[in-house]
Amino acid sequence: MSRSTLIRPPLRLRPDETLLWAGAPVPGFHRRRVTFFMMLFGLPFLISGVSLFLYSLLLFPQAATVPDGGNALITTVFSLPFAAFGGFLVLGPIFEARSAARDTRYALTTCAAYVIRQGQFPSLKVYPILPSSALELERGTRASTVWVHSRRERDSEGDLGTTKAGFENIAEGEKVFAMIRDLQGETDA
Repeated sequence: MSRSTLIRPPLRLRPDETLLWAGAPVPGFHRRRVTFFMMLFGLPFLISGVSLFLYSLLLFPQAATVPDGGNALITTVFSLPFAAFGGFLVLGPIFEARSAARDTRYALTTCAAYVIRQGQFPSLKVYPILPSSALELERGTRASTVWVHSRRERDSEGDLGTTKAGFENIAEGEKVFAMIRDLQGETDA
């Protein structure tokens, strides 16, 4: 697959820009221990929520009085948040792993790093490559992440946190990291 077919729609570059690398995240789970722990943590919520929901649906038609029907209805409604929370923890990582590889594309040019997200919430984010750009390589077992942007921000509670952006879970992490380091050296002159 050529680099130009990875990015749809094609990326429009400035006349002085050249495409150096294009890629996509490696499919699958990358932080496996954390992901599987969260899935195991959510499994009891999913099982109990779905079981309680089905049980209360079975009791509703058998209700002899209005209060019994009301109790079955309340139990049905009470079970929904547990089932939803468990479903989010168990099934969410599976959907996220599939959609990240399918809907995210990365491009590195002589001037900037591009993160293109397609799908339900499309976006294009551009991070210029400057000598002062924060650059970090985070090695993983199957893929590496190259952070090209870092910013300290305050959240809604006023606490300081760091927001990072870059090429997440790519197969050629060390190669891309070296290319960006070379670009930073070229822009020094």
